[in-house]
Parts: sequence; C-alpha cells; structure tokens
Amino acid sequence: MILVKSGNLAQWDTLCQGFQKQLGCNSVKEKLLKLLETKGDLPPLSDILINLEGRINNPNTDIEEISELIQTDPVLSGRLIKLSNSVLFGGGRDKVDDLNSAIMRLGLKMVLDLAYTLELPSAFKKPKSFNHMDFWKHSLGVAYLSRTLALHAGGSKEELEASYLSGLMHDVGILVFDYLIPNEYEAFIRNIGDAEKGLEELELETFGISHPELGARFVEKWWPVSKQVVSSIRKHHGPLSDSITSPGISRFINCANQIANNHEIRNGVSPYICPMGANLMKVLKLSEEDLLGFVENTRAGVEEAESILMG
Repeated sequence: MILVKSGNLAQWDTLCQGFQKQLGCNSVKEKLLKLLETKGDLPPLSDILINLEGRINNPNTDIEEISELIQTDPVLSGRLIKLSNSVLFGGGRDKVDDLNSAIMRLGLKMVLDLAYTLELPSAFKKPKSFNHMDFWKHSLGVAYLSRTLALHAGGSKEELEASYLSGLMHDVGILVFDYLIPNEYEAFIRNIGDAEKGLEELELETFGISHPELGARFVEKWWPVSKQVVSSIRKHHGPLSDSITSPGISRFINCANQIANNHEIRNGVSPYICPMGANLMKVLKLSEEDLLGFVENTRAGVEEAESILMG
C-alpha cells in the first residue's frame, strides 16, 4: 500500500480523481501530453546555448569562434571560468583566469556541457513544492558521477560524450510536471509523505505518466540534444542488468543516480530512497575505495559549485 500524509489508498485515489477533474479530461496523461505539444511558453533554451550547439557540432569551428560567442554574455563567461577551476573540472591543476585557457582545458564538448549546467537552472521558474538549489545540485552531482563512471568503466566515445548531459537532464521531467501543472504537482508532492514507492511509480499511478517519460518527450521535442541523451532520460529508473556488458549509457545514469541518492546528494523532491542494487559495483567494476573517492569528490565539487550555479 502507498502511504501518504493524509492517510490511505482511498484518499490517494480521491486525490488522483481530483486532478483529472481539475484538468478537465478523461486522462491526466492525455492533458499533459497535449500541453507538451501545444503550450507556447514552454521554457526555451537560451540563444547562446542554441548557437553553441550549432557551432560546437560543426567540425570547422575553432576555439576563437567559441570564445567570441561566449564572451557576448559576460556573466556566462565569468561563471564558466569559475566552474572550470572548480574541484569537479579543474581540481589539482593550475588556475585559469581567461576564457581561452578555460576552453583549452575543458575541450569544446565539455564547454557546451558546462554552458548547459549554468543556463538550465534559470530556464525554469523556481518550484514551490521543492528546493530549486537541491534539485540542481543533485543534477550536477549525477552529471559528474555519470561521466566519472563512464570513464572508469571504459565507456565508448559516444557514451563518454553523452554521459554528462544525460546526467544533468535526467530529472528534467520533474520540472516539466511543475511547469505544466504547477498547482496539481505541488499538491501531489505535498501528499507523498512517507511513501513506500519511488517517485516515478507514484507519478505513474497519479498522472498516468512518470517524470522519466515526460522529461524524455519534452527534451526530444523542444531541445536539440542527441537521441542517446533522450534515451537515457527515459530509462534512468529502469532495471540494471546483472551483466557487466549491460548496453547503453543508461546504466551509467541509473547507477550515478542511485549513488547520489544514497550518499546525501538528493533532489529534495521525494524522501523515498531506493537502496543501491547489489550488482551495481559489479556492473561498474567498482571497488569500495573507488566508490568512496568518487562520492567524496562529487560532494565537495557540488558544494563548491553552489554559488556558481545560481550566479
């Protein structure tokens, strides 16, 4: 049985029916997908992100062009330099104090990933039902862990390139829920209480769709990211194969999310934490020492990056 603050399963069913009535349709999922397709004020990516996507994915683009584009936004430029010097991306190396040096250190793909890191938190309004900063610190933590795990496990070039952005965007469906039906989603979050199921299961029971699926559909339609990123968002709560050759970057995002949640790097939305699967260490070829080192670096880096994330 699902336990909620206000009592029992019957009350939960009443809450679900209330959402359907408020949204004026037979299915909350139907309404959400309709809003997703037609809502004209969905959070767009900033112009600078769109331009960076185009230029960095163009093999003829050079560092000078990228630097000149980023410098058209002095705030982004300054924050990117700071982030490139952080524990997560520059720890142990000489400090850089200009944009060209930061780009040389990071590489063009990571520059784009960090631009997403800095721009996305301002794309959505701050939610009423959960902490905006906790959400993005968790997202950054999962992004960093995803890339770290992919590197450690010897992931393919494609997996390495998509791992960070996939981790950063894995929970974007939560923000889409809050954006499309803010009052209903706030009521849902406030009624979760000590639920004995994961957030995605409760969403599916209440709305007919979960945040991994809603987030994947949103990103696929509105943002110019790869199919690998979309797929990993959709599958980041999927079962983890016992095979150490489990295919796709989804396994890195899934594992990074589990590790973050079990080590106090949580998104602040649901109190329920799924215990780390017994096969996680085997899948990733991780020792306890490896895991503790990755977690310590992530925790320190996320805390250091907090002031940079919000400008």
